[in-house]
Amino acid sequence: MNKDLTLELPNFEGPLDLLLHLIQSQEINIYDIPIAQITSQYLDYLKQMQQLNLQIAGEYFVMSSTLLRIKSQYLLPQNDFVENVVEEDPRDELVQQLVQYSVFKKISEYFKQRNDSLPVTVSKEASVSKDKKLQKLPLGQISSDELAHTFAFVMRKLKITHPDSAMLEVKERSITEMCSYLKNKVSAGKEVSFFSCINELSNISDVIGLFLAVLELSKNKDIVVTQSITFGDLNIKGINKNGH
Repeated sequence: MNKDLTLELPNFEGPLDLLLHLIQSQEINIYDIPIAQITSQYLDYLKQMQQLNLQIAGEYFVMSSTLLRIKSQYLLPQNDFVENVVEEDPRDELVQQLVQYSVFKKISEYFKQRNDSLPVTVSKEASVSKDKKLQKLPLGQISSDELAHTFAFVMRKLKITHPDSAMLEVKERSITEMCSYLKNKVSAGKEVSFFSCINELSNISDVIGLFLAVLELSKNKDIVVTQSITFGDLNIKGINKNGH
């Protein structure tokens, strides 16, 4: 890998977006980041922005201090006097943030592509009177925000490691396959646990595909998703032809 990486100064959405770009463009394993190399490249990027008189958000400097702190921890002498002590990797927290960011970035890109592919629609006035009060969701059903928070919790809890590649890719084919997989699981009104389905998967891309399949089937009213506690497991139940 080339240590003196040349950047074309694209518009990044934040420091995590920049770090993810550096890692993916060099095909670095996201779970084994060469912190000295990435820190040097990150600081070089900030210098290029300053030379071009570009405004730099404060969060970029916060991330640079985080990288330098992690790098300095590797320079500290190891404790050789205490045996059988497992020291935490100072990169763990950063890796967790990058994995979570990459997952939600892929999901965001997927929905953007779906939105761009939809035909242009014309809005109309509401059919329901403005004075009519909104009804609460039936007991047990959950909102899209709660689904997203639960998915983030799943990623942190399971810590799926050693992916096939540092590049995460969500393909339409994998989502279609996951929809079929999930339909078979909940056929004839059966109920299945989201966590139990994840235990049968082997990589992050499959987990993303399964989560998108849940959203797709829920939107099409093929399944009902419920949750007993916040950040808890998702219970997925199939809906038969009679709507039960």
